[in-house]
Amino acid sequence: MKKTIKFKNSVRITLFIGAISATSLSADTYYYHQSDGSILLTDKKVNKKGYTLKKTYRSKRKSKPLKHKTIFVKKNNKKHAPNKRKSCKQLSANVIRQKTHPYLPQIQKYALQYQVEENLIRAIMRQESCFKVKAKSPVGAMGLMQLMPGTAKDLGVVNAWNPEQNIRGGVKYISQQLQRFKGDKRLALAAYNAGPGAVLKYRGIPPYRETQHYVRSIMSEYQRLKKYRYTKKLVSSSKRAQLSSDFSIFWGRK
Repeated sequence: MKKTIKFKNSVRITLFIGAISATSLSADTYYYHQSDGSILLTDKKVNKKGYTLKKTYRSKRKSKPLKHKTIFVKKNNKKHAPNKRKSCKQLSANVIRQKTHPYLPQIQKYALQYQVEENLIRAIMRQESCFKVKAKSPVGAMGLMQLMPGTAKDLGVVNAWNPEQNIRGGVKYISQQLQRFKGDKRLALAAYNAGPGAVLKYRGIPPYRETQHYVRSIMSEYQRLKKYRYTKKLVSSSKRAQLSSDFSIFWGRK
């Protein structure tokens, strides 16, 4: 397209405008004098007779904005990166037994020391961390028994990531709550989760959905473990009795 603009001094300015793209808007501009006295401003060089280049206006080219990308880098050093809490809900009883096995010596040791049922400790550990040593909750609770930093300090736990120290601290704490609430497991568990102040305030399990679910889940696992051990004991006794009977018959016949 050709456009001519007249000014009062009768100097004509002729501007050639092509199909300007977004790129050409930021191109250099060339200032030409024509032989007939008119002026030409264009973004393209003119190599024709009668056109004298007077000036080149360099544009400030704007660099294209960089696309922002979020890159997630996977850390190789998992030793110092606490794992998020994971639920054991979907795991079979056999898998849970396997996960418990490495910590049985410590569980038995501190269950005896603080007079807390082993099955209750196992049920708490399952609910709290699913036996993950480096489990960490969004509010900062740490380790197998999910001790808060302040509570861990009060219990004499120096390193809450150490399995033995964590189990000792957790068993000691639930033992304190059992003593406080006269052996009532449900109230002791509610205190372990929501704090003894909340239990005293509401004179029972606080009306918090999380705490109520917490108590139900642990008591359900506790009862399951008790039933499993009782059944296992009965089966074992039955096998011994059968074996004894078989020996008696064998020696009697002989």
